[in-house]
Amino acid sequence: MKIEASAIRAALGGREILHGVDLEADRGELVGIIGPNGSGKSTLLRCLCRVLGPTAGTVYLDGEEAGRLKRRELARRMALVAQHSLGGFDFSVLEMVLMGRSPHKGFLEGDREGDRAIARAALVAVGLEGLEERSFQALSGGEQQRVILARALAQQTPILLLDEPTNHLDIQYQLKLMDLLRGLDRTVIAALHDLNLAGMYCTRLYVMKDGAVADRGRPEEVLTPKLIRQVYGVEARVEGDGAGGVYVRYCPGK
Repeated sequence: MKIEASAIRAALGGREILHGVDLEADRGELVGIIGPNGSGKSTLLRCLCRVLGPTAGTVYLDGEEAGRLKRRELARRMALVAQHSLGGFDFSVLEMVLMGRSPHKGFLEGDREGDRAIARAALVAVGLEGLEERSFQALSGGEQQRVILARALAQQTPILLLDEPTNHLDIQYQLKLMDLLRGLDRTVIAALHDLNLAGMYCTRLYVMKDGAVADRGRPEEVLTPKLIRQVYGVEARVEGDGAGGVYVRYCPGK
């Protein structure tokens, strides 16, 4: 499913955060949104899935306006993996993942065996098989992050939005997660801090700065020393990684 955002504006606390952002991603793409803290990456993702209503602009899903869809129908098309915080309630790992099946069930309908099979398959995909009965609260931050991803996978939407999905993960699981996302037959948009992960895995990048798109294109087009200097305020060298991506080497003290 293709997603397009046209001239998106958004405000929080009376201050405009996004200033007319355009973005698109085709089916099978892994599109990265990069930029420093406060540049508007998380706000953009929230607008794409209508968690936050934009003050102007339109989001289209295969040409259909997302704002015209009911919440349940929208949840069948898009899943968001946000930067989660712990709440006061505790659930088992399997119960957490089964929450992703809610858009596919009727009012007060319980979990079916098919739902449990989908949830368990999602846990296998993120490397947490065998932990179904563990308390979510008792997991490490990295394990919790993978449970939240499994919940989104269990939602089985054609579009997947992720806000800093590699936070709290060891390097091994960062790479496994990005391998998983790249191999999904879905439209994936991820806000990423790590420029090397963005350069290695993303098909296209959008660079955010001060609530607007500063640049867009393939990683080798976008990740240049000049752009990194202008957006992040640091010096860097950029090299091919030998596998079709790019690698950023920072130059401390310059």
